[in-house]
Amino acid sequence: MQQPTTNQKKVFFSTMEKLKKSQRLKEKLIPYIQVNYPSLLSNPNRKQRITECCNLVTFRRYLETWDVQLVSSNFCKYDRICIACATKRAMRMIKKFKEWIEKNDLYKKNRYYIVLTISHKDGDKLEVLMERLQKYKTRLAKAYRNSKRDKQKTKSFFAQFDGMVISIEIAHKWKFWWHPHINILACSDNNIPIESIYQRWTTNPDLLEERKKITDWTSYIHNIRKINVSWDKSFSRSWIWEVFKYAIKFSDLTVEQLAQVMVAQHKHQYRFFETYGIFRWWKLAEWCKYDWDWSEWIFLYDEDKKDYEMVQKLDSWLANWF
Repeated sequence: MQQPTTNQKKVFFSTMEKLKKSQRLKEKLIPYIQVNYPSLLSNPNRKQRITECCNLVTFRRYLETWDVQLVSSNFCKYDRICIACATKRAMRMIKKFKEWIEKNDLYKKNRYYIVLTISHKDGDKLEVLMERLQKYKTRLAKAYRNSKRDKQKTKSFFAQFDGMVISIEIAHKWKFWWHPHINILACSDNNIPIESIYQRWTTNPDLLEERKKITDWTSYIHNIRKINVSWDKSFSRSWIWEVFKYAIKFSDLTVEQLAQVMVAQHKHQYRFFETYGIFRWWKLAEWCKYDWDWSEWIFLYDEDKKDYEMVQKLDSWLANWF
């Protein structure tokens, strides 16, 4: 019987570690919410889903590729507070993006990664910054749509892109406090000129001027760079990961801050992801069907031991990993 490769082992153990990290976070978050924001978990179904998220996971080995993948779990689907669900959502979006590129033969397009920030200072409330960010994002989208009209005389900088994928990310730096910003993945037939102005940042003068106008001359910090997308197994680790990854930067936020994000999202229902141009209306691909050998391994999360334990092993192959 074929043995697992080093890469397969790495994927398996990294997945398990991600699941354990997610469990440890919610073990702290749920009690904090129950004490400080009890209304968020007043719905018993929501509370049960968050509490029991990923306490049972199943891995399967596929015969066609010999890959070992996480195939099922009781995900809570609250990706704004759950690392496991955020990761699952991000990987699904990357898969959708790749399949859309393949379906529409968009390999030859030039791709650009753009970051747009807003001015912020110590003590600014998250909801105030998010309201401003949403307003600026709406203006950007309107300028893009209007510029696609033939009769529009004034063209936006973003009009030269055939399509854009826009996501919002919320971070928190103790030096700069709340830091919500916009990530954009755009593609174009044009070769857009880019200038270096700082060691870590590059710009385009037209983008700079339009950015100032959209934000009422309050924000100008941005970054634009041309990227090359790799289509091998390292696909998810290229620059597109910055656009499709978590809406919340978990490593920056404490439990208290994460609860504040949850409160704000529960109240305002922010949209964190949008598509424009050729990327609109993309659909989830149909589930890939494989003939498997039922080599499944089921793990149950032990709350006392704070770890996963194998509760059913239908094949001795995985035992060689331990």
